[in-house]
Amino acid sequence: CANTLICRHCAMSARCGDMKKNDEVTFLNTLIMDFITEPELELFLKSIHDVWTDDLYKRLSKAGLIRHVVSKVWNKDFYRVSMVFEYDSKEGYESCQGIIAKEFNEVRKEELSKFVFKVQTNRGVVLSEFIR
Repeated sequence: CANTLICRHCAMSARCGDMKKNDEVTFLNTLIMDFITEPELELFLKSIHDVWTDDLYKRLSKAGLIRHVVSKVWNKDFYRVSMVFEYDSKEGYESCQGIIAKEFNEVRKEELSKFVFKVQTNRGVVLSEFIR
């Protein structure tokens, strides 16, 4: 069976009743982007692969990025994108933040200036998760 419940708080996991030690800590960064209009949101989404390139993902992966998920929020009455970044360690998170800051504040600053949005960020560590 592929179903697993992992409790990161007590560092134990259960797979079909078997308990085993799991001392991994997963660092997450959740980014919420609110756009003023739907066309602005759609323009951003059309440009997503121009911004998040294979080269950028290779550099971030080498630095510690495990996963990056971009989703369009549909259950709210405004225009929102959610991004979740998963890192292999605190050091991986910090290394990736340096790469991202340089990429978006220097290299792509002019290109990204056409997008207008409000950003909220939340950072945390995974305490419990279900994996199917």
